[in-house]
Amino acid sequence: MDYWEPAIEKMKLSDLKRLQLKRLRATLRRVYENSPFYRRRFREAGVTPDDLKTLDDLRKFPFTTKDDLRNHGYPYGGEFLTVPFEELVGWHMTSGTTGKPTVGPYTKQDIETWTNLVARCLVAAGVTKRDILLNIYGYGLFTGGIGLHYGAMAVGAKVIPWGVGRTEALIDVLYEWKPTVMTGTPSYQFYILEQITKRGLDPKKTYLRITIPGAEYMSFDLLKRIDEGFALKEKGGGPRQIYGSTELIGPGAGQATQCTEYMGFHMWTDHFYIEVVDPKTGEPVGEEGEGELVITHLTREAMPLVRYRQRDTVKVQYVSTDCGRDAFPLVQVMGRVDDVIFYKGTKLYPTAIQSTLMRIPEVLEYQVIVDKRSADHKLIIKVEALGQNPQLAETIADAVEAVTFARPQVEIVPPNTLPRWEGKSKRVVVYE
Repeated sequence: MDYWEPAIEKMKLSDLKRLQLKRLRATLRRVYENSPFYRRRFREAGVTPDDLKTLDDLRKFPFTTKDDLRNHGYPYGGEFLTVPFEELVGWHMTSGTTGKPTVGPYTKQDIETWTNLVARCLVAAGVTKRDILLNIYGYGLFTGGIGLHYGAMAVGAKVIPWGVGRTEALIDVLYEWKPTVMTGTPSYQFYILEQITKRGLDPKKTYLRITIPGAEYMSFDLLKRIDEGFALKEKGGGPRQIYGSTELIGPGAGQATQCTEYMGFHMWTDHFYIEVVDPKTGEPVGEEGEGELVITHLTREAMPLVRYRQRDTVKVQYVSTDCGRDAFPLVQVMGRVDDVIFYKGTKLYPTAIQSTLMRIPEVLEYQVIVDKRSADHKLIIKVEALGQNPQLAETIADAVEAVTFARPQVEIVPPNTLPRWEGKSKRVVVYE
């Protein structure tokens, strides 16, 4: 088992908690003294950094939301900045598809921290300086591409800075340049797998042994398809999840799925203090409970955030793993809080639908449509499928109903009918 920073990655939980408390106090002091937003928000809540005596005392401090970042942090970091403008070296931003984009500004030290964390992620995944890494995360304002690029170079892996698109040429590169690691969203990796097969090539004969899927929800069943399609496990590797966001400093957490069989990733909690709360009440859900992920930066310079609500639904466990990183919690992302669809009094979780459909071998691709434009709301699932199984629609409807308690109308459509994605997928369409 290899480590990027063995002294840290193998530290005891008690030592990690002491480090967290020290860094948490420094973060609260930093934002209180330098950020107009937090100074005002702390005073409104009647708290100061001196009120943090233990880690549990963080609950006394107010949450930070995406709306706060949009209203007070755009365009350069705004009232959240804790350094002079002259110390910034650049930014990344979210896509802004659901409103004004949120901004992630960096100092030189932030870039070094980010690079180091991604390197830690990649080494945990099994990447070495002998690997060629095909980076198909988007470059530009999206955080994924350049973060993986920096981290891979720090490890010593050889980077092909591909970005998103030109899939036909990308397939040629897979066979001619022989990359052993491929990053990218799981949807794009799945699409590449499909396109290789359509060209009459064998995806198992690529040299890929590790993929690094991230940037969107991925069910374990989708990861299993990617694993089996490229024969990753047969080559001693597998799909290794990575997690991050603009608000976190790019990919902010590591993965160690090689010891947990698709069961999530280790969160680097020496740099991020995490809480899991009920999304409605904001109260802690308890040990190993499922709830919304809340993150506080411990080492970020330009724009540290306090109790930022990620809007991701997660389950966090402290378990003993073969990799020895037992102090760092194992995180499973269940989906987005905002992705829940209310349909005829029932909550529909797109993540549960994906997991169900990926277990059915005939399913190639799918689209979920929720039509609320008439009084009689409709739930429609369009499915591209292999073969001519006349019972497939009923099988799919039964399987989806079993996990959502809503019976969909299933439409089997011809292959190559539904959209494909080279970035984040958009498999759910809601008509209001």
